[in-house]
Formats: sequence, C-alpha cells, structure tokens
Amino acid sequence: AEVADVRGLPLRRAVRARLVGAGALADKVSELGFDDTDPEELEADERLLVALRLAPADLDLAAIVEALYREQILGVYVPREKTLYVGSPPGALSPAAEVTAAHEVTHALQDRAFDLERLRGDVEDDVDAGLAVLSLIEGDAVLTQQLWSQAHQTAAERAAAQAGASASSDALARTPRYLRNGLFFPYAQGGRFVATLYRDGGFPAVDDAFRRPPTTSEQILHPEKYRAAEGAAAVRVAGAPGAGWKPSARYAFGEFDLAELFIVLGDDTATTVAAGWDGGRVRSWARRNATAVAAVLAFDSDGDAAEACDALPRWYGAVADGAPAGQGVLDGDRDVLVYRCAGRRVRFGLGPDLATARRLAGG
Repeated sequence: AEVADVRGLPLRRAVRARLVGAGALADKVSELGFDDTDPEELEADERLLVALRLAPADLDLAAIVEALYREQILGVYVPREKTLYVGSPPGALSPAAEVTAAHEVTHALQDRAFDLERLRGDVEDDVDAGLAVLSLIEGDAVLTQQLWSQAHQTAAERAAAQAGASASSDALARTPRYLRNGLFFPYAQGGRFVATLYRDGGFPAVDDAFRRPPTTSEQILHPEKYRAAEGAAAVRVAGAPGAGWKPSARYAFGEFDLAELFIVLGDDTATTVAAGWDGGRVRSWARRNATAVAAVLAFDSDGDAAEACDALPRWYGAVADGAPAGQGVLDGDRDVLVYRCAGRRVRFGLGPDLATARRLAGG
C-alpha cells in the first residue's frame, strides 16, 4: 500500500508475495532465465560476442549468466505467475530486503496497469528496443524504491540497505564488461531516464511513457530524442559470407552496443562516436569453428559517420592486433576486417579470409 501510494498506481487488491531463501530464489531466477532459452541461440550469441571482441575467446555465456542470476538477483516479479519473490529469511525484512520488496511491488503495479508481458513481447525481436523497454520498467522501479525509502526508512536503514546492495560479487568480477554493463544499464541509465520524465511531469509522464515506450537505447541515454520520437534509421545488412555458412545471429545494434564496442579506445572516443548513432544491424554466420560477421551502421551526419570510420580500424588494431593490408582492409589475429564508408553509412565484415570479409562488407 505504501508503494502504491508513492507510485500513484491503484492497488485494488493484495499483491501475491513470497519470502524465499537465497538458494530457492536463485533456483527460481535460473529457471525463469533458461526456461525459454534455445541452446543454439545461446551459442550464436556467444560466437557473436567473441567475434566482436566484446568477450574473450573462452567465454562460457551460459555459466556466466547462471552465476549472475545466482549472485545478483535479490528479488523477482514473475508476470505469468502474478507473484513476486524476495530473498529473505523468515521474519522481519532487513532494510535491503524492504527496498527490494518495494522494487518488486512496483513491478506488480506496473503489470496490472500496463501488462508487462505484452510490453516486452512487442519488442522481443528487437534487442535494442527490448533494452529500452526494460530500462523504462526497471528505471521506474528504481525511482519508486528510492522515493519509498526516503518516505519510510530512517537514515540508518537507508545506509544499511545501500551497504547490503553493494556487496562484492565473484561472478560480477568474472563477467566481461559488455555483459556487466548490459546488466546494469536498465537500472542505472533507465533510472536516469525515468527520473528525467518524473522531474518534468511527475508519474503521469512516466505513465505516458508506458503507453508510448522508448524504442532505442539512444532514447534512454538522450531523453530529448525520446520526446522528439527520434527512432532508429532503417538499415539492412546486405553482405553475406557465401556458400557453406549457416545463419547464426541477427540483431539490432544500438548506441549502447556501439559505445561498448569502441570503449577500448577510451571513454571520450566511445561516447563521441556512439552519440552520432542513428541505426544499426549486425548478422553472423557459423561454419565449423569459424564465425563470420557483417554489420551496417547509420549515423546522424556524414561527419558522425566519418568519426566512426576513423575509429573502426583503430578499434580492430587494439582488439585484434589488426594491421593494414590494403585500402579498408586489416589483417588480425584470427580474422580479417574489411570496412566501407559512404555518406552516413559504415559497413564492415569480419571473416576468416579476405574474400569472405569483402563479401560481408558488400552492399
């Protein structure tokens, strides 16, 4: 009832909630995370991350995700069950568990008002749009839990809750930066996005965002682009590796992804290049132990595209020991990069040999 009052969404009926031990919560979250996971899709994601050097070659994606589920999740709301779970021993909740409960109650209220399964289902085929919608959902819950805590916890309880949420994590320390930042993005950047909406229009503005959800990670990072309804430019991967390759992964490539790709060149370069993002797609193919990748990126202006075109070979040199091997060609440690820049578009291909990489960068 306290959370409903803070959030301004009607309670109407009791929220179904369960306190469970840490082990039971970890099992529940793991079950939810892997129930609908296709092993082939997981392998495709792993191959793509490794090919783009967003993860090391020995990445075990399933093991990392499982460990993160077990260490990082303090509570979960399950829309299909209309039930929230909070990890806590029986009895009185700790300050940290209270804040977790406030967060998960917010999700229950969101679900009743806006149907979370429908919201996420509408964007299940667009990873960047899915990240944006999740950032709205989690950002709202982060803001609400903070407002609830300010209203209903003492300063000492708030400090104890913060300390409980800041515990070190072995799994997190072993997680590649891209996956770690992707895990935190909906909470950190989503929290800032929702706080901006709330500052300008209160929770009615947040409710409006649920009715017209953000569509890109760019809109989350730049709320003014959300207000202007500036979506992603339509782009298409035209290159392909040729005969003998099996299609693997196919994803949108958003501003968040672009910044993470170029972070090896420093925060300033990564932020500057990513800020010019206007759209992106990436595809991969598999052939035995080899992976081929084709990507196309759109930018707001020719100048923005030129910055990306300048950064791309420097990125490949840093992550793959890539050395120039011709115009728009670099020879790396385990593949070849070919890139082509024209107007506001940048295309690149990663393949095991020059001919394949050229086909991937074509179109």
